[in-house]
Amino acid sequence: ITLAEPVPGWRAGDRVIVTSTARGTANDHAPSSFRPGAASRGHGQYAPQTEVRTVVALDGTTVRLDAPLAFGHRGADDFRAEVANLTRTVVVESAAPDGVRGHTMYHRHSAGSVTYAEFRHLGKEGVLGKYAIHFHLCGDTMRGTRVEGNSVWDSRNRWVTVHGTQYLVVRDNVGYGSVGHGFFLEDGTEGFTVLDRNLAVQAYRGKPLPNQALPGDKNDGAGFWWANSLNAFTRNVAVECDEYGFRYEATP
Repeated sequence: ITLAEPVPGWRAGDRVIVTSTARGTANDHAPSSFRPGAASRGHGQYAPQTEVRTVVALDGTTVRLDAPLAFGHRGADDFRAEVANLTRTVVVESAAPDGVRGHTMYHRHSAGSVTYAEFRHLGKEGVLGKYAIHFHLCGDTMRGTRVEGNSVWDSRNRWVTVHGTQYLVVRDNVGYGSVGHGFFLEDGTEGFTVLDRNLAVQAYRGKPLPNQALPGDKNDGAGFWWANSLNAFTRNVAVECDEYGFRYEATP
């Protein structure tokens, strides 16, 4: 595959996704070499065409993969495939992905940023507050904190949730395979957060969570979901999400 620009830091052995540029029919079959735990939960009427491969070699903007792609992926004009790297050298994951999964949570006056790590097989499905990356009621005490350059994949309960927290920067993250909304600003009290150049792929339909802040939210699979206009969304992309790419819930 040929990329739009060089990718310093990518290496042979990295796992990448090549996103769909068309909606496949129910008769299509996605490759079985990699399927997130949530992958069987959505897309009842069509088959996803985002594919995962391993990098074999790189030469400038040319990336050679370990196997041919099964589907066509548009590489020109306005609508073209995204290619995103899931591999990081720092990994946070559940000890037993098929059992009780882990989660991460940051509270008031937590210090530091979350950057360039891989969060995989996290999220407690159907449990309020147990998300892969979760900022919980921090107010403005983490002003300027960055959630940057991370990959979050195979999450059974969202990728990045911002709840009751203001002034975060969420930039250059990849979310792949989630039950429920992916990048989620939870109850409308979140403001002045910047979400820039994030990629949301396959946020699958879940069920409303017990005691969730906004009872009308169906949790039906939006790549980006928010309920407060005092936030900035720039250069983000959503692909193959069950219900919405972007959903602004203008709740009174």
